[in-house]
Amino acid sequence: MVVRGPNGQFLMAASKRIPGRWSVEEAETIAAEFGVQLAKQHHLMNPILETDSLGLVTKLHEAELIESETGIRCRSIRRILEDLGLNSWQHVRREGNAAAHRMAQAETRWNEQIVWFDNRPPPFLVNQLTLDAVTAYIG
Repeated sequence: MVVRGPNGQFLMAASKRIPGRWSVEEAETIAAEFGVQLAKQHHLMNPILETDSLGLVTKLHEAELIESETGIRCRSIRRILEDLGLNSWQHVRREGNAAAHRMAQAETRWNEQIVWFDNRPPPFLVNQLTLDAVTAYIG
């Protein structure tokens, strides 16, 4: 999970091992919920949730969510975003979200939650953050 500021600058990145087998949609929803929970813990106001999961964005826009694990998590995401002063989520192309995927892949080496913030991204993520920001503004 990666949190950027309005100009694409790095604010926070985190990774956490979540045991179990998940579909892609479930994994994206779990990661989004984890991200907004951390944003709330670190008092990051007005976050915009960006995901390359069109399915998650569609579910977040649905007025009524089905009673499922994903539906419950989507309601939680909405509630937390509202608490943070914004209720915004948007779909981004996968090419503009590669840093988040890099974090998700890196977490398999760690057994606990790891968080980077204060404008100090993990070294393995620096180049990808720059590429993502360029892709987001050019693409």
